[in-house]
Amino acid sequence: MHFPDTFEAYLKQQQLDAQRLAEEVEVILRRDYERRKSAVLAHDVRSMFRTPCAAGEYRYAVAIEDGADLWLTLVAKRSPGGHYYILIPRGSGRWNPHASYHHDGRYHHKSHGLKVAAVQKRQPVDQFTGTEHLGSFYGHGAGMAICDPAAFTSVLRIPTGILEPMRGCVLVDLIEPGAAPAAHHRSVPGLRIVKEETYRDSSPWVVIAIAAQDAELNR
Repeated sequence: MHFPDTFEAYLKQQQLDAQRLAEEVEVILRRDYERRKSAVLAHDVRSMFRTPCAAGEYRYAVAIEDGADLWLTLVAKRSPGGHYYILIPRGSGRWNPHASYHHDGRYHHKSHGLKVAAVQKRQPVDQFTGTEHLGSFYGHGAGMAICDPAAFTSVLRIPTGILEPMRGCVLVDLIEPGAAPAAHHRSVPGLRIVKEETYRDSSPWVVIAIAAQDAELNR
């Protein structure tokens, strides 16, 4: 997805051009536009996930289709050591937001190298039963990295207009083989699941779901 050259085009891409914005909101959005534009210009979009998976590693990408372009917006990765990571490409610098579920059951979120919530102790990967919800991830929109399908085990392709900054999210769960994600983990107010894939390459399985704005619920 091409990043807009002007602030006005950016508002249109975010579907915010049809409304009059309060002055303080416009200031915030313009600041965000300039920050993201600088990140796009500074970021080598070819540098992320350029090689195939190593032995025992699995990468599941969520990518936004925009014509001939395919933009990476989230990656769920299982390392050869049995650790699970949710990686969110958002430009260069030290932001690097991600979630981790370690082999011993430790789960946490990080951004700018710091834990943004207390570390949770969940069940170990080698004694896994039932389900574990790894989070609902928002903040998608203009692509920050090109997605090369050859670098991933599988790519979940999403058309434009579903995962936008103000709407839509990606849900990620780990599940015991043969189980289904817990119902309360799939319920997102104002959204409905429009696409879901279960990846069975290792245990526990990885489930990735896309939740989009529900027109019926938001009337």
